[in-house]
Amino acid sequence: MRPGISRAVYLLLAASLLQACSGIFKKDIKEGVIEYKAEATDTKDRASITVPDKMTVKFKNDYSAAELEAGFGLARMKFISDPVKKQFLSQVFFFEKKQSVMNMDEIKKTNYYLPDYDVEYGDLTKEIAGYTCKNATIKFKDGSPSYDVWYTKDINIKNPNWSNAYYKIDGVLLDYKLKKYGLELHFTATSVSEASIDQSYFVITKDYDMVRNSELEKMFEGFYQ
Repeated sequence: MRPGISRAVYLLLAASLLQACSGIFKKDIKEGVIEYKAEATDTKDRASITVPDKMTVKFKNDYSAAELEAGFGLARMKFISDPVKKQFLSQVFFFEKKQSVMNMDEIKKTNYYLPDYDVEYGDLTKEIAGYTCKNATIKFKDGSPSYDVWYTKDINIKNPNWSNAYYKIDGVLLDYKLKKYGLELHFTATSVSEASIDQSYFVITKDYDMVRNSELEKMFEGFYQ
């Protein structure tokens, strides 16, 4: 093969590889999907089929929705953060279809469940799902043991944690733990991808019965014990 042709073939291969890899990391994505590995923080729960092993988060226009499934589909959950109405919507299928809507006052009572804390932003970095993340240390004012979470500023979601326990952290969490319905899970992002999301995905459907959030909590009593 002549040198000129060989060089041209090489450049074409390099260009195609760059194009193929371009979707792995894109800075400032405003619309897409984050996939997380989920693992129970309590080791005795890790082998249980009732514990979700992954979570999918879709986001668009600063809306976000997380979906989890457990028990071979026996329990399915979807949690939507609506930044416009300042509402947190829960949709649960667990023998019955139930949903709830919490306003800001209810969010503070239910989702801000951690003891009051300060955030100490660190200088450590590590790569998670192709994104450079920094550590933030959660320091509890009541003396509870502190711990680190990892976040990135390279995904474009404004105030991404306003509706969860880490409302004081400005950044998309890619490695953290969170408790819901009596179960604490450790989430680690495995992939982040740009994708088109229909805005209707962030609206709860009418085929679920509307109840108070406390009723959803009662549905899971004993399920994770």
